[in-house]
Amino acid sequence: MNIIFDNSTHKIESAGVIGSPAPIRKITKGSMRSRFTIAEKVAIKVSSDPIVQVLAEDMNNSSHADLDYQELIDGLNYLQSVGIIAGGRVTELLVDGTQEESFY
Repeated sequence: MNIIFDNSTHKIESAGVIGSPAPIRKITKGSMRSRFTIAEKVAIKVSSDPIVQVLAEDMNNSSHADLDYQELIDGLNYLQSVGIIAGGRVTELLVDGTQEESFY
């Protein structure tokens, strides 16, 4: 963005366009966890499915949740396929983060 200030007229002009901020796609682990319902969290915790256990361990051991990370997306789809999360929840869980949820 170029800003031009004219000393004689005291006009400020911009040669650029101020755009929307980039979507937030990396959120804290706590923010990702809070997107799940209590029932979903309990179902994950008590699951005897080794894949579900590995997915939970991976999330616990990560520094953040990258909402575009294919393994996260695949994991959420798996949770949906085994009935831990309802249909349509994957889309809800992967919506852009808020400023409060941002990892950076």
